[in-house]
Amino acid sequence: MTKEELQEIRSIVQEENTKQMNLMIENFFVPKFNLLAENQQIMMERFAKPEDLEVLDTRVSALEAMVKKINRELKELKKAQ
Repeated sequence: MTKEELQEIRSIVQEENTKQMNLMIENFFVPKFNLLAENQQIMMERFAKPEDLEVLDTRVSALEAMVKKINRELKELKKAQ
């Protein structure tokens, strides 16, 4: 075989290897990345939105105030006994 023929064979083999590698990457990694992106989207949808956090913060503050009031009233009732 001539040098040119060997180079052509090497080029064909490299081209085939590249195609196979790309196919393996596409079949193995792409579905995993898609699944990862899908799971990330689900997680982002589950996180509370800023406007929801404001409502929750207001509710927690109201509950804290009520607990403080009830504790004060309870202390007063204990003193009265």
